[in-house]
Amino acid sequence: MPGRLFRLDSGSAPIETATLLVLLLLPLTPMLLIFESVFDAIAAESIARHALRYSILQSGENVESSVRSSVELLSSSWQRDATFIFSCGSCEKGSLATLRVRVGEATAVQVAGLEPK
Repeated sequence: MPGRLFRLDSGSAPIETATLLVLLLLPLTPMLLIFESVFDAIAAESIARHALRYSILQSGENVESSVRSSVELLSSSWQRDATFIFSCGSCEKGSLATLRVRVGEATAVQVAGLEPK
């Protein structure tokens, strides 16, 4: 009887292999989407923090142009498209500078003070 059971087992190995691969790889798609959104959030935080810090430390009077160039440089190093909104009110010494960076669906905000002399 057991020998007869194995003789009746006729299947297609390629079809079984393909079915198994589909079942094993199916959960990867949601994980890749989650990875991309987390990566975008990390990139946005890093770009905002480092661009604002660099711009405040390096620029004298023109902080906004320094922010633009540093955001472009950092977004290219992260290989992401980043948009930003920069505001510093009057941009006088002692005021607050705010940088909002958006990468994909992720948004990061950094605030720093312009040091008075």
